[in-house]
Amino acid sequence: MKVFIAVDMEGIAGLFQWDNSEIDLQKRLMTEEVNATIRGVFAGGASEVHVGESHANMRSILPELLDPRAYFLSGQPKPMNHMAGVDSSFDLAIFIGYHSKAGTKHGVMAHTYGNHIFSLFVNDIEIGEIGMDAALCGFHGVPVGLIAGDKAACDEALEILPETLTASVKTGISRSSALSMPIEKARSLIEETSAKAVLNISNFKPYVFAGTVKVKVVFANPSYVDTIEHLDIITRVDGCTVEFEAENILKAFEWFNAFLFLSPAIR
Repeated sequence: MKVFIAVDMEGIAGLFQWDNSEIDLQKRLMTEEVNATIRGVFAGGASEVHVGESHANMRSILPELLDPRAYFLSGQPKPMNHMAGVDSSFDLAIFIGYHSKAGTKHGVMAHTYGNHIFSLFVNDIEIGEIGMDAALCGFHGVPVGLIAGDKAACDEALEILPETLTASVKTGISRSSALSMPIEKARSLIEETSAKAVLNISNFKPYVFAGTVKVKVVFANPSYVDTIEHLDIITRVDGCTVEFEAENILKAFEWFNAFLFLSPAIR
């Protein structure tokens, strides 16, 4: 069984704010939480594991500390952003360290890809990184078996993926503070739940947007839309909102990903 593990930072136990003085701590905690996941999926019966980075410059994994049984993909830009490397050869995906979408009450470091994005809709369904990453896996027929992060992220996941397992490792008090589970206890929870996800793979279904999709992106500031509004694919709805259509969710995401990088260019 081949398993893909995506790791972000904001939902990792023991982390509460974006703080450049804690980069070394962030990298170590992320790597060790991934290691707990790797141990779990191999215990559950996985035969091959790939780890993909999903945070910031996507160079947070510490190679010398990573479980040597796992392949890992770092750096950006890359196709599908967080989900680079996923294809139909994978049997299961697991998301570790994930956060809720922008604007979520008490979502720890909640955002949707960047602080210049206020909200993202696909076929009139508002989704964050959890939903979009699950949809990209779903495009390739890969279900998501576990989502670990703060409570708000786990609640968001269950709204769209009700059968998926969750591991809540902290509870937000505000966007930049939380009550965290003890680190070792959080890792044990993730290890146990990762093994359970692999053992119960038949319970999970891919999250699929079939056929043509309509995407709406609401930016935090009109200046971001000013940068991209003249592209042929774009319809500008108002000061902060654009819409476009694409033949499938993968094409839609690649357009969105381009806008994500292009829109802040003038600021």
